[in-house]
Amino acid sequence: MADDNRTKILDLAVAAIDAGGEAAVRVNHIVEEAGLTPPVLYYHFGNRDGLVIAAQVERYSRQIRQDIEAIGKRVSQCQSPEELQTTLVEIWEKTLAGREESRWRRVSVVGSAFARPELEAEVLRAQNEIVEGLAAVLQPCNERGWLRDGIDLPSAVAWQHSVLLSRVFVERGAQQGELGEWDRLTLKSLVNAFFGS
Repeated sequence: MADDNRTKILDLAVAAIDAGGEAAVRVNHIVEEAGLTPPVLYYHFGNRDGLVIAAQVERYSRQIRQDIEAIGKRVSQCQSPEELQTTLVEIWEKTLAGREESRWRRVSVVGSAFARPELEAEVLRAQNEIVEGLAAVLQPCNERGWLRDGIDLPSAVAWQHSVLLSRVFVERGAQQGELGEWDRLTLKSLVNAFFGS
């Protein structure tokens, strides 16, 4: 029950930030919506700032945590390096084509962490978990010799994540280039980084 209450409060805080920024996180409104009392919120998050930090980290990492699980299932079914490459390219294409809102959300969280050491530390912790999770998914493939010889998986995964996230600047910037060309360059670079030329 306690975890259900925490999740309910967190989901409402995420929705509030998505709708109106951090200023929209109102403790009384959230506990009323959740059917709880303020002490329950304070028990789980300490104070309003603790709730905002938890909600921002959730905004940063929720989608990618779900993705890691799905990627792990697909990658574990691969029977050859060629099948792995095809699978990863499909995943990267889907990520490029359909995650504009998620990318923008993560960039906004990173911006919110500026000059806020507690939020910065939590975002960095979440980013480390993302890199570790994706590297762990690909490690068995690396051990089979299916990835580029000498690849440093944590570095490659962190780079991959940052490249895919950086698409937001092309999506939001009218003078930043054509998306199709950006995607072609990105996919070519990712394939080369993970599989070699």
